[in-house]
Amino acid sequence: MPAIRPEEFFPSLAIETVGVSGVRALRVGAGPTLLLLHGGTGSWTHWVRNIEPLARHFTVVVPDLPGMGESLDVPADADLDGYGSYLEAAVRGGLVPAGGPFAVAGFSWGGVMAAWLAARMTGQVFAAALLAPGGFPPGSWHRPPLRPVPPGASDEEADAIHRANLGMMMISEPARIDSLAVRMQRRNHAMTRFKSRFLGYRDTLGPSLACLRCPVLALLPERDPLPQPDTAARVEYLRRMAPHIECRIVPDAGHWVAYEAPDPVNRLLLDFIGTHAPGRAR
Repeated sequence: MPAIRPEEFFPSLAIETVGVSGVRALRVGAGPTLLLLHGGTGSWTHWVRNIEPLARHFTVVVPDLPGMGESLDVPADADLDGYGSYLEAAVRGGLVPAGGPFAVAGFSWGGVMAAWLAARMTGQVFAAALLAPGGFPPGSWHRPPLRPVPPGASDEEADAIHRANLGMMMISEPARIDSLAVRMQRRNHAMTRFKSRFLGYRDTLGPSLACLRCPVLALLPERDPLPQPDTAARVEYLRRMAPHIECRIVPDAGHWVAYEAPDPVNRLLLDFIGTHAPGRAR
């Protein structure tokens, strides 16, 4: 599988590649620190349309989560705390400035981990944003019938299956499933060792949310096929777990909201995190 390098997308940015406690990450930009956590079966590429706009205002740190991309392997049967301990070790070990404030934003499975990390590091996390987060109770999910790629499939066959899967789960408008999305999905799928869905489809978000005291933003895509019975039920659950949470619906976007609707997502993140960054005028 050909590598996907950040220089391909951001030739004008000075991107540093770092590795801490087995977690590999990109670091770019200047200003308050923003940690971006990708979704399950993903990598830093889930944020490919957000890194450059956000790096104009923040120091953006984008890891491959444990068991995915180029980061370390983790036990297949790790529970939430066990899995999170690998991420926490990297964050405390230098992914973000030691002891300093940072914001965290997470997509899907990354939303579960963003809330978990914010609950563990309350003294440092000044804001948390959850984009189409996972971790809702059983029975509140629609599980699309994703197709596996059979052994021996040609590139054309594999691309077609990944394109169909993206349409069922990730991107609401077929015309927006471009060749880059398919390419990234193929690479990410091939490099995923930890199957986060076994934790993402459980009630792993609410307990962390209930512990949060920092400002929290939830960005919920209007056309996400996963919530059951609907997005309104997601909002009700989030507000019950964290009454201070701000919930925003992103119109005309599916589950991979940061890719399908990057402009509104970037604006909302810039406003939310910029507003709450230490030392910024309110």
